Amino acid sequence: MALNRQDVLTQAVATLDRYGFADLSMRRLAASLGVQPGALYWHFANKQTLLLAVAEVILDPVLRSDASAADRSDPAGEGPAPSGPSTGEDPAATWRAAVGGWAQTLRSALLAHRDGAEVVASVLALRPRSLDPACPCVAALRAAGMGETEARAAAAALVHYTVGHAVDAQTHAQAVALGVREVHRDGATDDEAAAAQRFGFGLEVFLDGLARRLP
Repeated sequence: MALNRQDVLTQAVATLDRYGFADLSMRRLAASLGVQPGALYWHFANKQTLLLAVAEVILDPVLRSDASAADRSDPAGEGPAPSGPSTGEDPAATWRAAVGGWAQTLRSALLAHRDGAEVVASVLALRPRSLDPACPCVAALRAAGMGETEARAAAAALVHYTVGHAVDAQTHAQAVALGVREVHRDGATDDEAAAAQRFGFGLEVFLDGLARRLP
């Protein structure tokens, strides 16, 4: 059966999950598919193009939530749906829920794949036009009255916070798996529940700060 682009991408994600980012090479990927490395370049021009596609798979829950939000706010293509007093919604609660939910979805998506945060960080560092996980956050802040420039800067800061937190969590997990001795500061625990709690606290600090900058 002829190899297609989806076959390569599916195997790339499986290789990432099994071996990690450092071992996601074109040679290993080709061997797992039973082809020569050159065969992969019919489907992906280079490794960076492949990593972009892998990052899109990792971020799919975030991108799908963005599309769903757009459909709900503009079901007939007639512009954003109204919110606020006329609809009985609390505007402050609406944007906080949207931004907070987006950040939690982003974190979960990154942690769902081995070294997922590192892969996404490496791709986003190149500022690809086709991949912007910050879009749902920007849209929520714009709908709440924040200016375009400020909303994009705030969303970028939250992406950096979320990706950085996930990189730290996955790096720590990898160290533990390799048998590195754990040293906890002040008796702190470093399990997933504790990490999630710290992330949630930091996220609330961000949201409180953004609330002060909204009209």
